Order: sequence, then C-alpha cells, then structure tokens
Amino acid sequence: MSKIRYAGIFMVILSAMLVLAGCGNTQKESADVVVNSYKIASSNAQIPESFTGTVVAENKTAVHARVSGHVIEKYVKGGEKVTKGQPLYRLDSRQYQADLANAQATAARSNAAYQNAQLDLQRYATLVSEDAIARQTYDTQRSAAEQDKAAYEANQAAVDIAQDNLDDTVIYAPFDGTLEMDAIDVGTYVTAGTTTLVTIDSDDPMYVEFSMSESEYLQFMKNNGLKGLENQKRLQLKLANGQIYPYDGTLVQTAQNLNNGTGKLVLKASFPNPNHLLLPNMYATVISPGDIIKNAILVPTKSIQQVLNKSYVYVIGADGIVKQVVVNTAGTQGMFTIVTSGVKPGETIVVDGLTKVRNGIKVTAKPLTKEQIEQDK
Repeated sequence: MSKIRYAGIFMVILSAMLVLAGCGNTQKESADVVVNSYKIASSNAQIPESFTGTVVAENKTAVHARVSGHVIEKYVKGGEKVTKGQPLYRLDSRQYQADLANAQATAARSNAAYQNAQLDLQRYATLVSEDAIARQTYDTQRSAAEQDKAAYEANQAAVDIAQDNLDDTVIYAPFDGTLEMDAIDVGTYVTAGTTTLVTIDSDDPMYVEFSMSESEYLQFMKNNGLKGLENQKRLQLKLANGQIYPYDGTLVQTAQNLNNGTGKLVLKASFPNPNHLLLPNMYATVISPGDIIKNAILVPTKSIQQVLNKSYVYVIGADGIVKQVVVNTAGTQGMFTIVTSGVKPGETIVVDGLTKVRNGIKVTAKPLTKEQIEQDK
C-alpha cells in the first residue's frame, strides 16, 4: 500500500514539473528577440578607389665625408632627428691643418716674389721711357711678373683647397630629417666619398608610393573625366590600424609608362607629416575619390554577413519576421556599404544582434538613425 502511495506522489510531482517546463518553453518561444534595426534610404554616394602603398622619405641620403680620416668625435646617435647644418661627425684634422699651413707658406713666398717682380717692372717702365734700358729688358721683366702672378694665384687656390679639406673634417646634416640606425662609431676610418657615415631621411612631408594596374588606371581616368592624374588634389591615407590619416595628400609624381616587370603604373603622393607619425617603410592605403553613384542604397557595414563568398542581410518584414537576403556590394562610404541589389529603400534590416537571429524568427526592432550608426565607431 505504501509503495502505491509513494508512486502516486511521484507521478504527481513529475506531471507538475513537465507542466512547468512546458510553460517555460512556451514563454521562451513566445518572447521576441530584441535587435537594433535600420531603415534603408538612398542617397548619392562616391565609391573610393584604394591602392596599397608604402611610405618613403621625400629625400633619402647616405652621408659621406669629402675627406678621408679617422672619426674622432660623434655628435649624434642613430634614430635622432637633426636639422640642416647640424654637425654630425668630426674627423682627425691634424694632417689637413699641416697641409693648410704648408699651402699658406708657399702662397706667401709666391706672393712676395710677385710683389718684387711688380716693383722691378715699375722701375723698368720708368727707365724704358727714358731710353735708359732696352725695350726687350722691360718686356722680359713684364713676362717674369706675369709668371710670378700666375704662380701666386695657383698657390692661393691650393690654400683654398686645403682650407676646404680642413673644413670638411666636420660633417654636417644636408637637410632636416631623421637619422637611420646605421651610424658608424668613433675610431672608424672613413674613405672620402665611399664610407657611409649615416643615412638621413627627410620626415616632413613624406611620400607614399603606390601602383595601379592598367584597368585601374583606365577606370581612374574615366572617373575623373580624362583630366589627368595630376588633377587629383585630394587623397586620403588609411593606416595599418584602419584609421584615416588626419592630413590629405596630393599626387606629385607619376611614371610615364607601365613597369615591365609588374605591368603597373607607379605613382607617388605627398602627405604632410608635422607630427612625424609616418615612418619610412610603413604600409598604408591611398584612397582616391571614385565614381559618383546617384541614389545609391547604403546599409550599415556591420549589418552584412559573409558566408561562402556571399553577402547577406536580415530584412525585417511588417510582421516582425526576419528573412535572410543575398546582397551585392560595390564599395564602402564611411560606416556604410553600397548595395547594388537584394534590398531597396524603405526596407528595414537588422544591424545589431545578428548572432541571435535566424531565418523566420520574429524580432522586436529598435530603430537606429544614420547619425547613431556613424557615431558607433
């Protein structure tokens, strides 16, 4: 009897649990999924063209000494910023000081000989006017004076060269820039015009070198009405972290033919670099204004899902039921992507909460404005 009573109690408890569970599932299934949504609108949009580039210095120079000798002083370190005319190195100058002294002594002797020859020539001029000496004697003295003058001028030129060599024992920065990390050490013997003391890169402005294929070039020219590449005054730069560089650039150099090896056209754009954020060999993307699409359909980029090389969005029907739709895209504009097919203006799509929705589920939509989406970076 007791066993039957206990069995009955157990069945009652089990039935109650099943009823509660069923109620819970009914409540769970009946609750709508809450998502953020966006009502599609159309507007004119410009599809930017992007080209991968590399940051390079406008000027890059390997600094060499004009004279040979041992480095006895080093005023800078690799990686430092320098200004034009700033001393970088000093070489042992003792030999050049001695050469200058010798050249000055030789020039002084030749100058004395020339001055004496000039005095004699003046005396001979007086005597020949009085017929006291032969004209040939005067002419001979005049020739000797001219030779002494030529000797003096040659020796004075040697003094100038010796002075330049002495001055060149101090090596200066040729322009404002940043030193690379290849600086040599004190005690190193350098050969004039051969040994690289340090390499200096200019750092403001900076160039970005990029290239475009033949088809990209033709499209580029078509978008700009065949006005020419040089008429592109506004270029943007996207850095490796996805941020847009705060300064616009301009196109400054264009190759006049396609590269034989790559089949691409090489270009250089100049960007201001007052904060020295851009460094040589950084990778960046050059963005150029592209073709203008009238009444383009713009959807938030984050509303698009990629599955097996196809793009999808979830469209919310009037009854709140979502439907997965395939869309075709054609570039981006800020936080939005241009869609060419699949959806139309006036339709509402899911923006946030994509992991919670699936085809055929009912949702409760909280609409977002274009401004709210643009602020959500």
